[in-house]
Amino acid sequence: MSNKTWIKKNGSLILWFAVGPRLCSASAKPEGIFRLVGDAVTLFLLSIPTSLGGHPLVRDSRFFSVNAFTPVVQQAFMELELVISNEPRVLPGVQGFISQTLGLVRLTEQDVLELEQFVLEVVDDAIEHAYPTGETGSIKISLTEKQDRLELSVRDFGLPQDVELLERRLQESGGRHVALQGSHQVDIADEVHWEAFGREGKAIKLVKQLHRQHVGQGQQLPDLSVEVQPPLAPEQEYEIRRMLPEEAVQVSQLMYRTYGDTYFNEDVYFPQRIAAQNANGTLISVVAIDQDGKVIGHEAVECVSSGPVVELGQAAIDSRHRGRGLMSRMKTLLVQEVDRMKLTGWFADAVAVHTLTQKSNAHHEGHVCGVELGISPKTESFHSLADELSQRLSCLIYFHWVDEPKKRRVSVPARHQAIVAEIYDNLKCPVEFAEGVSVEQDPGALKIRCVPGSASAFISVDRPGADLVPAIRHAVREVIEVSRMEAVFVDLPLADPATAGVWDSLASCGLGFVGIGPHFSPLGDVVRLVYLVEPMAREPIKTFEPFAGKLVDYALAEQQRVRQGL
Repeated sequence: MSNKTWIKKNGSLILWFAVGPRLCSASAKPEGIFRLVGDAVTLFLLSIPTSLGGHPLVRDSRFFSVNAFTPVVQQAFMELELVISNEPRVLPGVQGFISQTLGLVRLTEQDVLELEQFVLEVVDDAIEHAYPTGETGSIKISLTEKQDRLELSVRDFGLPQDVELLERRLQESGGRHVALQGSHQVDIADEVHWEAFGREGKAIKLVKQLHRQHVGQGQQLPDLSVEVQPPLAPEQEYEIRRMLPEEAVQVSQLMYRTYGDTYFNEDVYFPQRIAAQNANGTLISVVAIDQDGKVIGHEAVECVSSGPVVELGQAAIDSRHRGRGLMSRMKTLLVQEVDRMKLTGWFADAVAVHTLTQKSNAHHEGHVCGVELGISPKTESFHSLADELSQRLSCLIYFHWVDEPKKRRVSVPARHQAIVAEIYDNLKCPVEFAEGVSVEQDPGALKIRCVPGSASAFISVDRPGADLVPAIRHAVREVIEVSRMEAVFVDLPLADPATAGVWDSLASCGLGFVGIGPHFSPLGDVVRLVYLVEPMAREPIKTFEPFAGKLVDYALAEQQRVRQGL
């Protein structure tokens, strides 16, 4: 038997369930937050804004009841958490919760079955291995659906992450989880990665895009394998403004005509994703409109960084309208949008196959602070702007301040202090070097993210620890051998006094210095290192400014140095 109570509070309908012995608890955070807890019973609270409407779907499982709503407005989203004890008997309850919840998301029946099986296998593994034998602990299952993507994570709060042991367990599971970790190998997910929280456990996170209609499907798009230079459009007046939702398909088609099907961020080819991301604020698109009302230019603010900065990217101009200052005008409007966001700054990745975007960033007072060697695959196309690439694409990081920069105290090995000092001088930012200290004996904390579209992986370190260097060494090998990544970037927090020692040690792993990321982390600035599967040549990397050329030369020399030690 279960007791059910409806409460209306602050425009939301809240449903409480009290059921059974206390085996699990749950929380949801749409508009309000609920977290259940009870000594004798499980409390399940669902809070949904009443403005969304919908109908209740109630399903009883063995251990608890789930009640949810199907929102009927486009801007609805769902965020749920289920916290369970590490007992095998809760698995039927987990299955009921996941099955019920995924049934409300825009997924096929097959997708629901595969995701449900994935979660159950990961939870079962966490129950068995996350805590020492006999120790009681909790496991949190989180699910977020925001218009264009579904995120699932399973986190424990038990033993610190041992990457070597984690990989062995994945291998012993029969290969399914290994394939999932290299998410490009399966259709179930667009991204799967591990997050380590040191003494606070670990999590595995899965991301699945919900909008699958590629702009190339059902469209008569040009064959970009044939080089055709169309005549320039007549001189005319252009309108620069925010994108309208119905213009997302034109933006996707513009990106296709500019880059073919090679742009590393596949979201640009899915109009629904562009519209949804603009609606939820993770993307701010600005367009250039010609005299016929058509989209002939696009650039966007991408809210992708965990620090107080955003990225400007996804830039494209119809070749018939180039050379008319449209990119600069779009960037000016975007900078105004960024100023209203009260951030520290913004950055842009300026491609190095030509110098056009570098010139644009320099014109807008951007400061070169890093070179992302090999960040994108050599299959990326720049129709009419560059020849076919002979190696992976590199980009220059240009940083633009919104706030006045404050003095930094950073941890840098003596070998690199001269170039780092030059970078901060180029950034117009005062800096001083801290004395290095030994790494704490506590476990470190890191996150791993793979981007199959660009065959690149990103490892961000929140806290250096005694196990960090071997953990990164193994993670690099894993994402290359298992997930088939070709470039692995590692970010270390420069404010941590132990970073200098870790940075030096990572040279033995083939990781070489490529630059500084101001405020790229909530902890402050990061130093970025990279491991490249294939070496890079200098000639294909084009630079506009002398300091950019110097930084590229330094990064390539570092690659030669660290590769000799492998």
